Amino acid sequence: MITWFPEIDSTNNEAARHLLTAPEGSVWAAHYQTAGRGQQNNTWESAAGKNFMFSLLLRPVWLPAEEQFYISKITSLGVCDFLMQHAITAAIKWPNDSYVNDRKIAGILIEHHLGGSMLHASIIGIGLNANQEKFPPSAGNPTSMLLESGCAAALETALPELVAAVLRWYELLQQGGAQRIDEAYHARLYWLNEWRRFETAGRRFRAKIVAVQRNGQILLQDETGKIKAFAFKEVRFIS
Repeated sequence: MITWFPEIDSTNNEAARHLLTAPEGSVWAAHYQTAGRGQQNNTWESAAGKNFMFSLLLRPVWLPAEEQFYISKITSLGVCDFLMQHAITAAIKWPNDSYVNDRKIAGILIEHHLGGSMLHASIIGIGLNANQEKFPPSAGNPTSMLLESGCAAALETALPELVAAVLRWYELLQQGGAQRIDEAYHARLYWLNEWRRFETAGRRFRAKIVAVQRNGQILLQDETGKIKAFAFKEVRFIS
C-alpha cells in the first residue's frame, strides 16, 4: 500500500510513526518534504512535486543484524534496475548512492531497528531525482531522469514500479540468493578497480576499490599494494 502526502516533514519519520502497526511493504511518499534527511545528518533537497521521495517498510526478521548491509545492497540494486527500465545506466557509489557517470541521481537513507541479534524492521528512505532540471549550488553534482533521458516520469504511476524493483531483490535475499546479490552489487560498483583519489583523517591518497565486505566496509588497495578496510564515514571519495 502506498500513501501519498502533498507535504510532510519526512517520509522516514512517517514510517517510524507506524513502525509497530504497518504491514511489511507499506510505502509513504510525498511531493514535498519539509525536513528530508540524507546520509551523515545531511538534508535532502528536492523541488516540490518533481522527484521521488518515499520510504518503504521491510521486516527482515530472519536476517542477522551483522548482515544488515544486504538491505542496502538490495535497495541500491533495485534503484539501478528501475533506472535501466527507463534507459538510464547507473552505478552504485558505496555504500548505496546511485550515480550516472559522475553525477548523483539518487540517495538512500536506511534506519534499522533490531530485535536482539536479528533485524526487527528496516525503514528505507529513497530520494530519486526524476523531473527536476535545475538544482541549487548546495546540491553538489546532481542529475535527474529527465536530464539523462529527456523523458519526464509520472511519479504516482511509476512509484509502484520502483518499489517492485527493490522488492524483487528483497525476495531473492529471502530465498538465499546472497551470492547473486554480492555479484550484482560489485558488477555495478562505481570506481571498482579504478585508481582514484580518496581522503581519510585529512590525508589524501590514491587507491582502487577491490571489494565491499559483507559487513559493508570497503576494501581499498593503495599504490604500495596494501589493502585496508574502511567503514562508512571513515573515507571520502575525491572527485
